[in-house]
Amino acid sequence: MALIKSVFNTLFDLVYFMAKGSVAYARKKGVSVGEHCRIYIKSWGSEPFLIAIGDHVTVTSGVKFITHDGSTCLVKDQHGKRYQRFAPIQVGSHVFIGVNTIVMPGVKIGSNVVIGAGSVVTKDIPDNSVAIGVPAKVVSSFADYAAKIQASCASDSELAGIHDYQQRVQRAMALQASKSTD
Repeated sequence: MALIKSVFNTLFDLVYFMAKGSVAYARKKGVSVGEHCRIYIKSWGSEPFLIAIGDHVTVTSGVKFITHDGSTCLVKDQHGKRYQRFAPIQVGSHVFIGVNTIVMPGVKIGSNVVIGAGSVVTKDIPDNSVAIGVPAKVVSSFADYAAKIQASCASDSELAGIHDYQQRVQRAMALQASKSTD
């Protein structure tokens, strides 16, 4: 009976995710999600209710939010019972979290932040920062990052009117190449 219930719940979750979308699914699971977010994950761990995400946040594929420390099972009290450690995760607004990033328990990510792909965020990241690495460290300000992007990348305004995706990508790469030689 437990197996049937588990399969049914898994199928229901998948149908809900497909029908309602990733943001609605995250909220259904208990994640606090702001407005205008793009979420590309389905797994929210065992305590999704401990995760709060602001407005205009992108959570890319493979991102993991860890809200507990399972290693505490190795430490026992005088009755042989394990200890527990849980901590919430807070993500500000206007944040991009790169592919396969891991966000550890108790971390606060500020607003206007970019977290680079593959990072492991073990400590708070302040507002207006770009952080990368294992463990993630701040490597630049968001303002410096924005200036670099504006100087080297194609804007959607420059690509207006090109509806074929492949043509948009080709035009964007041509614009990038012309900006790098300027």
